Amino acid sequence: MTVLPRPSLIAYNGYDTGLGNRVRVVLSAQSLAEHEGRRFYYVWPTGPRFGPRFADLWVHPTRGRVVPRALSRGLARLYPYVDESLTWLDDAKRAERVWQVRTGNALALPAGAAPWEDAFRALEPVPAIRERVGRFFDANLRGEPYVGVMIRAHTVSHRRTRETSPVEWFVERMQEIRRHDPSTRFFVSCDVPEVAARVTAAVPGSCTQLDKGAYNSTEGVRASIADLYLLASSGHLIGPHFSSFVHLAQHLVRERLDFETPLTQAAGPVDHRRHGVVRDPLRPAHRDVDTAPGAPSGTGAAQERRPG
Repeated sequence: MTVLPRPSLIAYNGYDTGLGNRVRVVLSAQSLAEHEGRRFYYVWPTGPRFGPRFADLWVHPTRGRVVPRALSRGLARLYPYVDESLTWLDDAKRAERVWQVRTGNALALPAGAAPWEDAFRALEPVPAIRERVGRFFDANLRGEPYVGVMIRAHTVSHRRTRETSPVEWFVERMQEIRRHDPSTRFFVSCDVPEVAARVTAAVPGSCTQLDKGAYNSTEGVRASIADLYLLASSGHLIGPHFSSFVHLAQHLVRERLDFETPLTQAAGPVDHRRHGVVRDPLRPAHRDVDTAPGAPSGTGAAQERRPG
């Protein structure tokens, strides 16, 4: 397949690029392509380091088409990669037939371009993810506000994240919050099952998904996306420094939730109830603010650990 017959834009993702970076690069590049009247393509490598295609995660995820990594690299001899800054965008660049964007960040979209976050919120997860989210939410979290906690502990996590966001800090912070309000409940998302089990065992009132599949396999990434919607359905977010994943949860709820990291911690209690209760965890921005907390109603088997 050729991409040369009409003006085009190709968004390039590296083979080892994680989910958060892939989503924001592809969707922001799609917005730029539509704003500039260009046909949109993107590189989405799959294999042992990252198993699923975009379409394995969300239904009709983009209005573009996937192109092979080799094709993009070959075209780079004629059409070199540019970055997310868009400082390169001028009349001479607009005359070029192909643009190739290679970055790990969302593009700095021009005025008038559709926000990529709107496209992200509009995505519909595939049935396997929808069912997983619904089962866990109904069995463990429905009807009551809670705090969402996202921990990065895997060895492939960025060095800055591991150094600034140790697991021990999350446990101490959760215990501190619970001392102020012993009824506080937590949903824990972690990329290492053993760490998730240790954290939930140390903090009463916490739960986490089990049986999430191998890291970055199709099953594993689907479970991570389920985590994403469950985090976004919380009333307060605690996450690691320098991780794009937890920010996807913020985008799902239009940045309404208070968010803290080890570097931005506000000591003391948190008000995780003021944002209300989510009815549909796949639409976490829609909340019943006046709904009084009640006991969670459960249907189906839960993939959880709730030690207290």
